[in-house]
Parts: sequence; C-alpha cells; structure tokens
Amino acid sequence: MAQYDAIAELYDGYPGDYADDLRFFAEEAKAAKSPVLELGAGTGRLSFCLAALGLEVVGLDNSPAMLRELRRKQAHQARPGRVWAVVADMREFALGHEFPLVIVPFRTFLCLLTREEQERSLRAIHPHVARDGRLILAFFVPPREIIARGRTPEQEAARFPAPEGEGEVVARAWTEFAKERQLFTQHLTYEWRDERDRYVRTLQHQMTARYVFPEEVPPLLEACGYRVAAAYGDFDRRPLDDSAFEQIWVAERR
Repeated sequence: MAQYDAIAELYDGYPGDYADDLRFFAEEAKAAKSPVLELGAGTGRLSFCLAALGLEVVGLDNSPAMLRELRRKQAHQARPGRVWAVVADMREFALGHEFPLVIVPFRTFLCLLTREEQERSLRAIHPHVARDGRLILAFFVPPREIIARGRTPEQEAARFPAPEGEGEVVARAWTEFAKERQLFTQHLTYEWRDERDRYVRTLQHQMTARYVFPEEVPPLLEACGYRVAAAYGDFDRRPLDDSAFEQIWVAERR
C-alpha cells in the first residue's frame, strides 16, 4: 500500500521476489476465468503472471509509485492477457463490476492496521465478488515464539542491481512486534555499493502491518457477509493446522 511509495523502485529486488504462491493463484484464476481483481497489485509480480496465462486482471493499489513501476514494466512486455492498473484504497473503492475471483495476496490484507479497517475493506470488496465467485486472502500464520521475543535479528535479506544501472543494493531487515496491538514493523536498510563495493548511500525505511491469527478470520469474514469455503495451510493446499506457516482463506458471498 502507500507505505511502499518510497521503495517502489527497489521493491522487485527486495521484498518482491516472492514466488511460492504463483502456481496456486494461477490454478484458481484459470478455474475462475477472467477478469480477476487483485488488491495490492504493487509492481505487477502476480498480475503479470496471470496475464501470461491469457487472463484479464484489474490490479488495484493505493501506491501511485508502485503502479508506475507496473506500467513501466508493462510497456516492455507483451502478454496474451492484459493488466489494468487502478489507484485506489482497498478500504473504500467502487469499480462497478463483479469479478469471478478477487484475490488479496502476499500479506496485503495485513496492511489494514485495525479490525475496523479490515471490516471496511471486506465490505468494500463484497459487491465486487460475483454471486458464484470467490475471495481469497493469503498471509502468514503469526509466529508466536518470535512474537514473544519481541523482535527478529537483523540480517542481510538480498543483493540486487541498483535501479540506476551501476553497482548494487544490499538490503538488510529486521522486524519488531508490538504484541498488545498485534502490530509488527519491518525495518529495512538499503545500502548502495559501487562497482568496487564501496559505500555510496543508504535509505532506511519502515513498514507497519497487523498480524492476524487463524481463529480471527472466520468470524471476521462472516461479519462482513461471507462464508468460508476452504482454508489451507500452504499453497500446496495442505490443511490449516497447528503446523502451518501460511493461511490461505477461500470465501464466498453469503
């Protein structure tokens, strides 16, 4: 969401190289048919994957900078499907269209920082889900042991070519947890290095989100006019149980 404006040009280097969910959403989208509505489309990681299958995708994001990156990449790529980028807030939007599939992938739902914001978003999504369509939410299962410790250690997360075309960027990250509010803040440091590995400059950035426990999701969905059709513990569709690291919720309109 808008927290990503400052790092839009860096996002594809880190943290945007996630690929675990691509096959799952491709299977769901092919079964549902076009068009697909993706909330939190960002720079197009998933939208372009679905377009490569010949699907039409509406990619919504509230970060103009992220969608500029999406359009920049789109100008240099040809796909059988198409991606339409829409700048909008997932808590309040009205596209005037129903979709057979609405997806909120890659922790995007966690950018909603309160229960009230979550409900606003789910109610805004509701009229966009076709009567026989589906809504899919995907995010991690909160790691209780790490939350109890309060933070993760800082570590190098990625190295990638600098957007300017010379040298590279080293990304380091650590996360702190505010247990009383179910919030976590990721602290990112991007350090530019030249061709001789000499320091050039640094960008520090923070992003805050709200983690959600599995037991919270069914009553939240039900309160907003949905019913749970399926719940998975990973993108291979294994059960959502105590061993799961991911939670993927498939919901239908009630």
